[in-house]
Amino acid sequence: MKAHCSWCRAEGVPDYLGEREPLENPGHTYGVCPRHMAQVLTAPRTKLAGSVPQLVVVVGAQDRSLYDYLTRGLASVEGVQVILERRQGERRASPSPVNVERRQGDRRQPRQVVQFMGCTFVRLSAPANTVS
Repeated sequence: MKAHCSWCRAEGVPDYLGEREPLENPGHTYGVCPRHMAQVLTAPRTKLAGSVPQLVVVVGAQDRSLYDYLTRGLASVEGVQVILERRQGERRASPSPVNVERRQGDRRQPRQVVQFMGCTFVRLSAPANTVS
């Protein structure tokens, strides 16, 4: 697959990141380049009431070493929480003729989600707007 940085693409600058597995797939996939990943990780964060994280890093359950590494490395970073993915597959089975699926669409709130380096970064709050 051909990988592209979705943030570079939105800025109108070259966005090609190279080839990714599976190499035989001619499709496109999107991720984040190292420059934009650094921006996500170093962006100033506003203080929220309580201990609500602003950036959640979700690591696959099978990659415990990456989870341990990120947990230690980001422990002192305020507003960042590292968690293990808990999903184990689709929540609902295919609808049978008797049990018709009633949901009409995805009810989840859209969030800024970035997949990079084997984990997913989810920003729960927008960065603070600064006026100069």
